[in-house]
Amino acid sequence: MKDEREAGHKDLEAEIKSFCELHNSLETRTFFEEMDKAGLLRLDWPEHLGGRGWNRREQLIVIKALAEYKCPIFPEALSLGAPLIINLSLDEDKLFLLENLIRNLSVWRIHHNPDSEGFFLAQEDSSLYVICQKKKYPLGESGLAEEYLSKYFSTACLLQQWLSGILLSKDLSRAISGSIENEIIEEEISFRAVERLFRKSESLSLQALRSNSGRIKAHQILTGLIGYEGLLKKSAEAGSNDPPKFLKERVFLQSVASQISLNEILIKDHVYEESLDNDKE
Repeated sequence: MKDEREAGHKDLEAEIKSFCELHNSLETRTFFEEMDKAGLLRLDWPEHLGGRGWNRREQLIVIKALAEYKCPIFPEALSLGAPLIINLSLDEDKLFLLENLIRNLSVWRIHHNPDSEGFFLAQEDSSLYVICQKKKYPLGESGLAEEYLSKYFSTACLLQQWLSGILLSKDLSRAISGSIENEIIEEEISFRAVERLFRKSESLSLQALRSNSGRIKAHQILTGLIGYEGLLKKSAEAGSNDPPKFLKERVFLQSVASQISLNEILIKDHVYEESLDNDKE
């Protein structure tokens, strides 16, 4: 039985690495379209909703390959949106909403506009809805939006974002002889500690908090390595045949920046509330 599992893990590793090697240069939207066609996108979804039922070790195999090959990081629709639908939508709506989410990965996000597609956070009564094809689908109960947003998220997606930032920073630091190797090593050590918790499904809120803090730190390190000038130069110099500098790094920074602020606030609040509950016991 153990040999069969090990063989399965090796097959999965070969599958995801082959995919990454073939597709990692694609534009973000196209990459995720191809990833879904290959049955690799729905990282931690249950099988009955289109996932492959991967356990934590198998999810880590995919996470590490995506980071190693500098593939795009998972968007907010997957890191936050999909868990909300999976855990809170009505059973009869789940498949419909998830398939629409997959078709709108780059568009659907948390917002406050009741006329926009995606995840509508109604601040007046703290309610959450999916706006899909001009129809509102409630997520959970009214008054609990902040609690839901702090509770339902994909730690696997956060880990992929964090590790991607670490490896991008590590490679860039070597290439430009950066002087922040110790900071990067500290992040690698922190990642391995959270990875152990993830494998054992222990301290779930702590995993999320440290993963979110980790991707913020990776964002800061990478920003420092590229510098202000590098962030501004989004295309190659006129007349040059050279590819734009820091392209993958900039894509990572832009993707993370759009996600981190809301998640950090909500996750910290949730961990704090859990600590108070534990103190009372």
